[in-house]
Amino acid sequence: MASSGVNAPSHTASKVDGRRERSATSRRKILAALVALLENGEPSPTAESIAAKAGVSLRTVFRHFDEMENLHIEIAAIVFERVRPMLEAPMEESGWPAVLFESVSRRAQLFETIAPYKTAMDVHRHRSRLVAGKHQQVTAISREMIAAFLPEQVKSDRQLVELLNLVLSIETWQRLRDQQDMSPAEAEAAVCRAAAAVAGVPTPLG
Repeated sequence: MASSGVNAPSHTASKVDGRRERSATSRRKILAALVALLENGEPSPTAESIAAKAGVSLRTVFRHFDEMENLHIEIAAIVFERVRPMLEAPMEESGWPAVLFESVSRRAQLFETIAPYKTAMDVHRHRSRLVAGKHQQVTAISREMIAAFLPEQVKSDRQLVELLNLVLSIETWQRLRDQQDMSPAEAEAAVCRAAAAVAGVPTPLG
């Protein structure tokens, strides 16, 4: 009996560790399924579709659904790591307005990558303070990226800065792509033309 008493805590700990590992594995599968479904154009996937994609039971999904807010925050972190190289890469151009048009091109690539997640964030940000906070961070990063390449004579014109922020925003990109049915190349050309008009500079050729 004494031997049984000594082994019991270890056995119990092993069972607890096993449950934690299974729960962590299920969570990873659910996260991967959510990412795949978002990238496939489903901004608010159902529990049934997540369960089917993840290969887990509906009950397991519902157990993790209580943490859906945190799951979306984790997805935002995954996406940020994916696009970090785009955000941190130095600009190749240095003069104005060349840096403006290089920024348009870079943002086109960035927005195409994050658009499915941004759409999902729009669905959930009105229900969650945490998700709304992440949305505000995305907006702040966007503004910082624009401010980084604007020359001082442009920065001094507040209306011009705000118009450029509007033209170069992901919301403008989403409208051109989703509501006005433009291809990525067409949307990029349209944003270049609008940015040039706002900044009062010639539109680049090509």
